[in-house]
Amino acid sequence: MINSTILVFKFVGVVFVAVGNAINQKVASMIHRYRYNPVDSPKNIVIIGASFAGYHTAKLLANSVPTGYQVVVIEKSSHFQFTWVFPRFSVVNGHEHKAFIPYGPYFKGAPKGSWRMIQDTVQEVGPRTILLQSGVKLDYEFLVLATGSHASSPSRLNVNEKNEGIKALQNLQNRIRNANDMVVVGGGPAGVELATDVKSVNPHKNVTLVHSRKTLLNNFGTKVHDVALEALEGLGVRVILGERIQTHGKDDASVVLGTGAAIPCDLLVRCTGQKAASDIIAELCPDAVSPSGGFVKVKSSLQIADDRFSNIYAAGDIVASTGPKNARSAIRQAEFVSNNILRAIQGQSLTMYHSNMLMEGGIELTLGLDKNAVYLTDGLRDMLLTSKSKEIALKSESCWKMMGATPFLDEVWEAAQ
Repeated sequence: MINSTILVFKFVGVVFVAVGNAINQKVASMIHRYRYNPVDSPKNIVIIGASFAGYHTAKLLANSVPTGYQVVVIEKSSHFQFTWVFPRFSVVNGHEHKAFIPYGPYFKGAPKGSWRMIQDTVQEVGPRTILLQSGVKLDYEFLVLATGSHASSPSRLNVNEKNEGIKALQNLQNRIRNANDMVVVGGGPAGVELATDVKSVNPHKNVTLVHSRKTLLNNFGTKVHDVALEALEGLGVRVILGERIQTHGKDDASVVLGTGAAIPCDLLVRCTGQKAASDIIAELCPDAVSPSGGFVKVKSSLQIADDRFSNIYAAGDIVASTGPKNARSAIRQAEFVSNNILRAIQGQSLTMYHSNMLMEGGIELTLGLDKNAVYLTDGLRDMLLTSKSKEIALKSESCWKMMGATPFLDEVWEAAQ
């Protein structure tokens, strides 16, 4: 009872803070429009990557940087890729175009000259310059690494153009449609969602989920594992825990587990092995890159952990952190990075970021086409909400919005309408 009361008070506190921050940002951006004046040779604040962390950092800075500075976003993709929906759109056809959202409208209201966006790939990062694949060299006053992580489909599609992304999703749809015995490797969110969706749409298919850990969704606690396992088995998905598969060839008719057991398989989909996209910084700051997974070590200020480069920050999946790696965490880190860059420009002390598990430590999970689970935690108590109705699922979504977690997504989605 005491823990429940504390949780309620914490939740209310988070809501008030989120609402207060949103109001402050709105008022400050309106004032900024009239104070900012473009100049011929502004100092660059370069942001590499425009997914959840980078895109939000860019918007916040574009609406707050003082005259004399400009935000420059370097993004290799033509469209914002809404990775949350990739597993679902790998199974359900006719919606894949919705996963690719035009860049630009999210900056609506930012003053002219405060930002620009370049579709290109960064080849090299120096102490004060970056070199692009196109041959362009840019100076920077501050640099933000928001390159995210590498993974195979459906977690990431590894394409740069919208039409390529649509084709990649359609190709996976066709492979799933033509398969009889499908094996999904990885019991994280992507693997669980893909397996449950495939079985929901194609109940006649044999679907097996293989996970190396003893619990599904092992970063989120036992309650969500229990619900996910029940949903998977209820749909008829065979779940094998604590096992790995051996090497699987493209034409192999089965996968072989570490125990030697063989499972029929004419389609293998790996939902594992995310690795931080930190190659561009590894040569400049090798000691700041973790040998395990390539994640970038950062200080509490989200500056990289190399005192030589106090002007370089990192946010999102690329960051070596014990906290969660999800969009809510990335967006919150973006707020700290943008704020600290402004404070550095003004010569003020920097603020320290610490994970807030009530805001960041949850997940909204689909478990087939008609069931959702929302998991929250704050270190005191786990809370799991499940739903078989769209009405309650929408209420769960509004829970995230109240906590300030998805206004970003609402604004980005408006660009696609």
